[in-house]
Amino acid sequence: MNKEIYAMRSGMPDSMPVYAQSPSKPAKRRTKPKMYRSLLYFMISLPVTIIYFVFMVAGLAISIGLTPVFIGIPLFFAVAKGMDYIVRFEQDQMRSLLGIPVHHEERGAPVQVERAGFWQRMMMGFEAEQFIRNLMLILGRFVSSIVFFTLSITMVAASLGLITLPVLHQIFLRTMDLNILENSVFALFQIDWTQTQQYISYMAAGVIVGMIGNYVIRRLMDMQRRMLFVADEEGQPYSIQS
Repeated sequence: MNKEIYAMRSGMPDSMPVYAQSPSKPAKRRTKPKMYRSLLYFMISLPVTIIYFVFMVAGLAISIGLTPVFIGIPLFFAVAKGMDYIVRFEQDQMRSLLGIPVHHEERGAPVQVERAGFWQRMMMGFEAEQFIRNLMLILGRFVSSIVFFTLSITMVAASLGLITLPVLHQIFLRTMDLNILENSVFALFQIDWTQTQQYISYMAAGVIVGMIGNYVIRRLMDMQRRMLFVADEEGQPYSIQS
């Protein structure tokens, strides 16, 4: 009689079979934020980014101006640390918005931190490369927030304006006897369409502009994610060198 030999783990009964599990690769997930969340992000980011920019410029200017005094150097390191917190906060916000798990970096604390002096404590967490990166990120974030906010509001306003144009036309026509479509595109090109056909064409154009705006806002969000060095896949840290 043939005897089959099975590989069993120690401490497990013989009647319990063990199946080998092959390691599976993590599935890639494409992040697609919702339209209204992206729009809300761009609207809020404009005033917040202005605060970041003012903090950075004012802090660095004051610390450089007070360099001959003792307080200038500690203030510079404090501003640099604040810039690092700002960048990390923005990266966490982007990951939360896109549904990407937050991977916290584990940094071992030095053994002799308590015995370190005042100047050693300030220099311990400062990295010149990281400081330059944070400086460029905040500057780029300041410029991009203005551009992205303008483009997003323009696309949404154009779409809503075209969709609600028939309603507004009727309101102005009946309340103030004002025909806002008197010099419209149809009258300019002498297209003899009825008022209903014009209404339908305006609303269809508004829907098309809205679809284009939805795509544009999603692409802007993807550009913002890349500018903040946030990876779009699980478990894939975004490196500066990549």
